[in-house]
Amino acid sequence: MSAAANLRTLESWMQAVVMNPSGAEAGVRSRAARALLAEAAQDLDSVVLPSKSLSSAERLGIYAHMYYARLIEVMEGEYPTTRLILGEHAFAASCRRFVARNPSRTRTLNSLSAKFPDFLARTLPRSNRHGIAIDVARIERAMEDVFDAPRSEPMTAAEFATIGTAAPLQVNPALRFLKLRYPANVYMTAQRRGERPRIPRPRAAYVIVFRRGFQVFRRDQEPEQFRLLQALVSGRPLAAAVRASIGSRAASADRVALRLGKWFEEWASAQLFIKGVRPLFPEGPKGKGV
Repeated sequence: MSAAANLRTLESWMQAVVMNPSGAEAGVRSRAARALLAEAAQDLDSVVLPSKSLSSAERLGIYAHMYYARLIEVMEGEYPTTRLILGEHAFAASCRRFVARNPSRTRTLNSLSAKFPDFLARTLPRSNRHGIAIDVARIERAMEDVFDAPRSEPMTAAEFATIGTAAPLQVNPALRFLKLRYPANVYMTAQRRGERPRIPRPRAAYVIVFRRGFQVFRRDQEPEQFRLLQALVSGRPLAAAVRASIGSRAASADRVALRLGKWFEEWASAQLFIKGVRPLFPEGPKGKGV
C-alpha cells in the first residue's frame, strides 16, 4: 500500500472515531473504524502515540469533544431563542443527536442545520413548550436562509406605478413564508426583549422573513395578506393573486379591499418587490382612456 493510501486510510479512520456520537473510545471499537484499521481496536498505541500526560484514547477524546462542541456552538448562534426555550442541556443534547445523524458534508457550515427544525418536530415529545420551540426554530432557520440569499435591486415607487394589474411582479428572493402552529414571532420578540412570556397555546400564525439591505426582518401577516403575497411569488399577476387570496369568502373580499393599499405600502417599504418586471407601458400611458 502506498504512503498516500495509508494516509487516506488513517484520515478516514480518525474521522470515524472522532465523529462517533458515543465518544472516541466507542469510535475506535465501531464497525466503521475497525473496517479501516482493525489493529487499532486491539492496540490503540500502535496507531496513536500517548503523550507524557495523556493516553492515546484521551488524546483522541479531545478531538472528539472539539468536533461536537464546535458544531453545537455554531447552532447556538443560529438558534438562540430555541435554546432559551428548550434550556441549555436539552438544546445541546438535541444538537448532538442531530449532528450524529446529519454530519457536515460541505466545506462551510451554512447549511449544517437546515433540517434541524424538522428534526426537532420528529424527536421532541409533544407539548406546548416543544411546539413553540419548533416554530421558533423554523423562524430562526429562515433568518439564516434569507441572510445568505442572492442580492436583488428593489423596485422604486415610480417603477411600481407603471405595473398594471395584469402584469406579474417579481419578488425578492430573500423572502421566506412560514405557516406556523403557534404565535412564534410574537413570543420570539418578547424573549429577545428580555421579557419572560408565558408558553402560548396553539394558534395559527403567518410569518414572513425577509432581508432588506443587510438586515433580516420577520413580520406577522394577516391570512389573506399572506396568501396574496404567496400568489404573487408564484408568478400570478396582481388581479389573479388577489382573487386567489380571497377564494369564495365574502368576508375575505371586504377585508382585502380595505387593506390592499396598506399591505402594498408595507411590502414596498420592506423592498419585497424587485426590478426585472416588464412594465405594461414602458414609455408611459398613451392616448385617452388608458
